[in-house]
Amino acid sequence: MPKDRSSYTAANMEQNHTHAPNAALQNGLFNCPVRIAIHSVRQKLADSDGISAKAAIDGIVEAGILKNDSPKEVESVSYSQEQGDEECTVITIERLKAMEG
Repeated sequence: MPKDRSSYTAANMEQNHTHAPNAALQNGLFNCPVRIAIHSVRQKLADSDGISAKAAIDGIVEAGILKNDSPKEVESVSYSQEQGDEECTVITIERLKAMEG
């Protein structure tokens, strides 16, 4: 391997070069606590401990839909799945009470 070859982590491979789309949504569309439900339809069911939505939730924050994914903003995340021929994932964000101050 050449000495001048740089190595990159997966996070560095697809850097966001602009935050322009996020500027209009800086405070997030949801300014109150939420619950997130993720439902997947898949041809082969996953193990219950193998289902994760971290990347999807991080993307929702990056898109400006949620201000943050901390416990203050996201009360809970639930997962469900069913077997089916046409794979898809549905993410539902439920508003809870308004945040104070």
